[in-house]
Amino acid sequence: MTVAMRSLLFIATCLLAACGNDTTKDFEALADRACECAPDDTACGTKVLSDVAKFAETHKTSDGDVNRINEAGRRIYNCLGTAGILPNQLTAALEKMVD
Repeated sequence: MTVAMRSLLFIATCLLAACGNDTTKDFEALADRACECAPDDTACGTKVLSDVAKFAETHKTSDGDVNRINEAGRRIYNCLGTAGILPNQLTAALEKMVD
C-alpha cells in the first residue's frame, strides 16, 4: 500500500468523527464524482479533490459508517489517480483534511 493510499485511509477513518449517515452518503457521492472523471482529466480530478478537502473541513463532529467511508476513500484515491492526480498532490490535499 502506498503512502498516499495509507494517508487516504487514515483521513477517511478520521472522517468518521465527521460523518453522519447522510454525510456518509455525501462522501460516497464525492467518490462517485471522482469516478466520473475521464482518464487524464486533471481539471475534473482537481475539482473533486478540492471538494473532498472542503467536505472534510466542514464535517468534523458526527459519526459515520467506517466500512463505507473507507471504501469511498479507496474509490476516490483510485479514481483521482486515473484522472491524473499525482499521489503527492493527493497526499498534500488530504493532509490538510486533518489539520
